[in-house]
Amino acid sequence: MHTKDLSVDADKVAQAREMCLSRLRMVPRERREAVADSILALAEPEWWEQRQKGADVFLLILELRKAKVMQIMQEASK
Repeated sequence: MHTKDLSVDADKVAQAREMCLSRLRMVPRERREAVADSILALAEPEWWEQRQKGADVFLLILELRKAKVMQIMQEASK
């Protein structure tokens, strides 16, 4: 993988993470970072390669892993 590819991937991850964090209002502030990391970990590695934007990866996670995302959020909100 080229250095340029790594920076694009970092940008995608940062964009997805920011979008995820903005939707975690029900999760206590001190847990949001860890919850966002857990949610983004649900993505398949090829999703990052196949999608142009991190937001697309995040939306795909929500669509295909909805039950697991909800479980993570509920556990963090306790």
